[in-house]
Amino acid sequence: MKERLLTKDPNRREMLKLSGMGVLGGVAASALTPQKAQAADPVIKIPFASWIHGHSMQIEYPDRIASERRTGFSINVEGKSGTSNWFHLAIPTPVIIDDVRMRAESVMLRFKTGSVDAFVRDVHVYDGDRLIAAHNNVNLSKDNLFVRFVVPDTPEVQWGLGISLGVGFGVEPMNHHIEVFTAGCDFVTKKPA
Repeated sequence: MKERLLTKDPNRREMLKLSGMGVLGGVAASALTPQKAQAADPVIKIPFASWIHGHSMQIEYPDRIASERRTGFSINVEGKSGTSNWFHLAIPTPVIIDDVRMRAESVMLRFKTGSVDAFVRDVHVYDGDRLIAAHNNVNLSKDNLFVRFVVPDTPEVQWGLGISLGVGFGVEPMNHHIEVFTAGCDFVTKKPA
């Protein structure tokens, strides 16, 4: 379950392509074209991508943080030295579209930390109460402006997707801030071949 793709500072076209947003833009534009032209385009591989803004993140143990600030573009959390915590992001989940059940293909994160002493240790993905992906000991710090984690076996989504970030704050006299911008998921209709 350690399979992941880490891309740092992609340009806008790469980010849209990786997140599926370019596909959604193409779907919106193609909705205005005749049906015959739509059916001739086999390029669409990600029928749905869904993201949530970082400022909606929930903190499991508020007593383990020194401060929290929500802004228009992120949530900035300062952890107390020597603690760990879990941050939770609920992804808007299209369970069924046009009578086809969606599958979780990968999740993506955009965040940064103030130093190597503040880090995302684990990335867990849940479908309701069922753990469908556990990427442990990833230990990501500093700028992670686009990081993708594959959901093994591309499972069908039954209930609703949640991403839980296990975070750690060390004891060194360093910056212990984590700033979370967004999180998302690419949904597909069938397992990759």
